[in-house]
Amino acid sequence: MNQSLRLRTITEWLAFAALVLCGRSGVAQSQSVDCTTAPKNKVQLAETDQNGKTHLQLARKVDIPASVDLEVCDADLTIKGGKDNFLRITVDFDKGTPSLPAGDYLQALDVGPETVNVKLQLPKRPRAKVLVVVPPSTPRLQLNLVRGDLFLETDRIAGERRVNVVSGHVEVLANPDSYEALHASVLWGSFHDRREGGEEGHGMVSKSRTGTGKGSIEVNVVRGSLVLAAWD
Repeated sequence: MNQSLRLRTITEWLAFAALVLCGRSGVAQSQSVDCTTAPKNKVQLAETDQNGKTHLQLARKVDIPASVDLEVCDADLTIKGGKDNFLRITVDFDKGTPSLPAGDYLQALDVGPETVNVKLQLPKRPRAKVLVVVPPSTPRLQLNLVRGDLFLETDRIAGERRVNVVSGHVEVLANPDSYEALHASVLWGSFHDRREGGEEGHGMVSKSRTGTGKGSIEVNVVRGSLVLAAWD
């Protein structure tokens, strides 16, 4: 993807981000969670799930070819690759008690043969800590995070990995052997490649790298900072 096309794509994402943050009705609610309203849906949890006032923990078996789509309103989020074909989600509020039980903020958990859709409409305050562990064979991982910090370990997740963050700090662990192509963009903020031979940038930054592995990584940050770091 050339730089002009990438900047156009990111500008389109910025327009979407403005709709989300401003609470306008232009975003189709059947497609995206509305981060400006209170949670309305109630997902039926399994008996083995843990759901309390400040803690939610669940696991679902995922078909090997299924992609994973995540939408999260507000959270400090960690995404890792697992060792089996289970999707695991943990939500913890350790800096306060929210107005609803933790499980009520889960607005979608649809596990299909081709795609798994997860929507977490978490509150701004208290901010939740979320851990998502995806199967290592996931062919496509898509994340939209509205506000919060993201820590993404890419080396244990195969396939296409695409991340969009409206506002926050993003740290991506990515060795060159974990991707064939890597694209990183920041519209307003800073970029830091802390790997060997890396570089920095401020303001509007768009960088592309080639690697020796398979799959692609694309990270777009509208406002905030993006750090690329090596996997030890």
